This record gives sequence, structure tokens and C-alpha cells, in this order.
Amino acid sequence: MAAKDETKPPAAAADGKQLFEYTPPAYFGADSRVPQALRPWLSDVFIFITIHYNYWAMPVLVAFYMLYQRGYSVVVVALLALYAPSYLSGAERTAEGKAWDFVRKARCWLLTANFLGIKILREQELDPSKRYIFGFHPHGIIILSRVATYGGTWEAVFPKLITRALGASSIFGVPLARELCLWLGVVDASRSTAEKVLKKDYSICVYPGGVPEIFLVDPASKETKIVLKNRLGFVKLAIRHGAELVPTFVFGEKWFFNVWRPSKGVVDFFRKVLKIPMIVFWGRFCWMPKRLPEGKAFGVVYGKPIPTVQKDEPTEEDIRAVHTLFVAEIERLFEQYKGRYGYDADETLVIT
Repeated sequence: MAAKDETKPPAAAADGKQLFEYTPPAYFGADSRVPQALRPWLSDVFIFITIHYNYWAMPVLVAFYMLYQRGYSVVVVALLALYAPSYLSGAERTAEGKAWDFVRKARCWLLTANFLGIKILREQELDPSKRYIFGFHPHGIIILSRVATYGGTWEAVFPKLITRALGASSIFGVPLARELCLWLGVVDASRSTAEKVLKKDYSICVYPGGVPEIFLVDPASKETKIVLKNRLGFVKLAIRHGAELVPTFVFGEKWFFNVWRPSKGVVDFFRKVLKIPMIVFWGRFCWMPKRLPEGKAFGVVYGKPIPTVQKDEPTEEDIRAVHTLFVAEIERLFEQYKGRYGYDADETLVIT
């Protein structure tokens, strides 16, 4: 049984308005029958399996190969035939996708939220009858901030606001991983799919910095770097549909993993010769997130929405004007709340 929800009453924000604070409830309540010694192990297993869902297909492929080698080729073909309609459905290019609340709202996601210790701040209550585009920065190495939308956490912070997250097209080509993404409300990040989502009157969660932002993560640096200066597509999308932009800052994710910074020559070899971007990172048990250092915290801050004036064909001037407001709000969120999450006073935000 879960412990009592740790939603805090509104507190005064720096600008005098009300700030909503939310911490997901504990998965293991005080009356839980699960032994204390077993709880960390269960959490680690769940976190490892769910964080690295893009590797689920590997053991399945090995199992298929073993079945084939032992003469069960008919079984392999039958299983592939059963899976093919789901894999080829194209659901990721629709507004609905295959969102399944049973999976997305499952309480077991609280195991991850509790381990990460996520703390959420919302500067302003949002109107569920409107459409919003949440622009998350920084992306992080493996987007741990996505846990803010699972396990009932999103509904606690934004009641009745239906959203779809935009994910890289490549993930939908990975067997089994694509299904989990779809169940969690993720759809393809193409412009056409995003348009369909907004026309359905749903809101969108997007990481404008994308993959390039992954390679800027440096837990040892006093600079937090994000890619935003020339990211205009999501702003244009908002204006075309009259959606409001919600600047969203993710604090503390950079401290969950160690990152090796090879020499420029090594990086250039992988990027130019092998055509592979290179990042080497590790945590507990290789790819598990570490526990945060003392005094550091992880969380998401949702800023005040930026309204837009709907235009079917916004000019570059229109787009730049709204983009400037978004950048300014991202900078404000970082400066205003960095102290809450353990950042030093001299830590800075660099926008590239």
C-alpha cells in the first residue's frame, strides 16, 4: 500500500504568485509486507529493465535463434507473424498512438520516481481546455525526466491535460521498445505527427535540444549547456496551432552518470570516419543511475505558459519574437530555481 501523497500546499513563488510543489508518493508504504532488505533489490531490477527498454529485443532475438537451431523454426515464424501487424501498424505516426493508461499510470513507476527522488515544481495551473507545447531542457543522456509523466505523477500536476510525447523516429524501429514507447504515450517526432496531435486537441511534450544535447552533458562542469539558439520548429508549430509554450527545465539529471570525455581526435574519428556520435557514460552496475551526491537534487520545473497568436503561416519575425520569450524564460527558470536543486551560485546556463 502506498504512503500518503507528498503533495505540498502552494508556496509563494519569487514573483509573489503561488508555486505548486509535488513529490510522488512512496511505492512501499509503512504497512507494506515487502521486507525492507528486498525493496532496494526490487527497485534496482525494475529500474534497470525499464530504463534500458531499447535492449529488450536482444534476449528475444537470442531466444529465437536458439529455437531455430533446435529445429523449432515453425514456432519462430509463427511468433514473428503474430508480432508483425503491431510492428508494421504505423501507430507512431498517428495522434492516438497506442497510449495505454494501464501501463503509463501503473504504480510500479513510483519505484523509479522514488529512487531518483524527483521533485516537481509548477509555477502556474494550466487550463486543460487549451493546448500546450512543453519544451524540456536539458535532454539528458537517457531522458530520466520522462518519469515525471508516469505513475500518475503527470495527472497530479496537470489534471485532465492529455499529452503525447514526441520521440525519435529510430526508436520505433526497435522491436518491443516501440510498443513500450507507444503504450507510454510517445509518438513520432515528425512535424506531420505533431500536427495531428495538436489537431486532436492534445498537448505535446518535446525535447527541442534533441540528440545534440546529449553530448553536452558534463556532470563535473559548472556550465549547463543546452541546444536552443536555432531551435525554431517547435515555436513555429505552436504559433500555427495557437498553442501555448511551457518552458520546462530539468535539474540534476547530469549527476546520475559519470561521463568520459575522450580527446578531440578520438571524437572526430568516430564522428567523421565511423559516422557514429560517441559518448561513454556509466553509473552503478554500469548503466544504472547513481545515487545523487549529498546536497544535490533531481527535478522538473514547469514555467509559466507563453501565449501565442495563431497564424497559419507565421513569419520568421513572428517565430523569433516568441522564441526570444521562451529563451528568456528558460534562463529565468535556471537562475531562479538552481539553488533548490543543489547547483552552486556560480553555475551558469550556456545556450548554443
